[in-house]
Amino acid sequence: MKKHLATMLLLSVLLTAFVPAVVSAESTSRLMLYSSLPAVQLDMMVDMFNDKYPGIKVDVFAANANDVFARAQSESGNAQGDVVLGGGLNAFTASANLFAEYATKNANQLHDQYVAGAAFTPIQLHVSALIVNKDVAKSLGVNVVGWESLKDAKLAGAVAYMDPAKSSPVSEQAAFVNSLAKSVNVAASAPSFVLNAVTAGQYAVGIVNEEKAIERKQSAKNVEIIYATEGAAMGASYAGILNGAQNVENAKLFLDFITSKAYQQAAADTLHQRSVRKDVDFNIKGVVATRNLTALTAETTARLGMVELASAGLSR
Repeated sequence: MKKHLATMLLLSVLLTAFVPAVVSAESTSRLMLYSSLPAVQLDMMVDMFNDKYPGIKVDVFAANANDVFARAQSESGNAQGDVVLGGGLNAFTASANLFAEYATKNANQLHDQYVAGAAFTPIQLHVSALIVNKDVAKSLGVNVVGWESLKDAKLAGAVAYMDPAKSSPVSEQAAFVNSLAKSVNVAASAPSFVLNAVTAGQYAVGIVNEEKAIERKQSAKNVEIIYATEGAAMGASYAGILNGAQNVENAKLFLDFITSKAYQQAAADTLHQRSVRKDVDFNIKGVVATRNLTALTAETTARLGMVELASAGLSR
């Protein structure tokens, strides 16, 4: 009897020692993020993640995308970070050697055209939209329906735009919008200036990122959002787990969480960010559902006269 009791006590001690080690992989270890995301977006991600996994200590190195990728490259073979968060597909593809393959458990819920290989997880869609002052457009006698509309002589001096590179990591998107702006002789301005000037009637049309357009539409009755009939300038930003990550299981948990319906719906509702998920969309009048958005193609870009951009296109 004593022998059996001793065996049971030993087994109990072993199990007690083993259980915390299993739990620590998900609830008591760490996670290091290398992020180029805006602070408000990053804060929301980390706060919601920690609500779900309160035992994981999240540390962040925040910088612009170039510095984030430069740091990750400098640590190649000796990764100090776990996840690179933010950046366009071009940036991730150029540094493909840094990333480990991982398919999030939410992969089948993501828009197929933005799933780009086994190592890059799309986390947000970025769209350039037109915000139009309805009263000014009417007084000028113009019907703004797309990019070609901006070449109407009646709109000369009445179009403003924000440089999409300041709000989106999608290099092809930025190149298209900047090239288009040159073709209609428009100089880049700060986002707040573009939104305020169009709302006040100083300009008829503004080219802005979609989040800003949605935010302004909710507070101004005289503006509307237009999605170009030729196709929207759009793309995705991504995240990836670094090769040799020290907290790889927590990194997987993080990617699964930020592609979950709970987080993606919260980001759409609170930050007006377009989701990468098929089952998450905006519930705002005048904002087109992702399934109904047509992305610019190389052929359309060429037809608009952006010959130098035609080989890249904006859709996948």
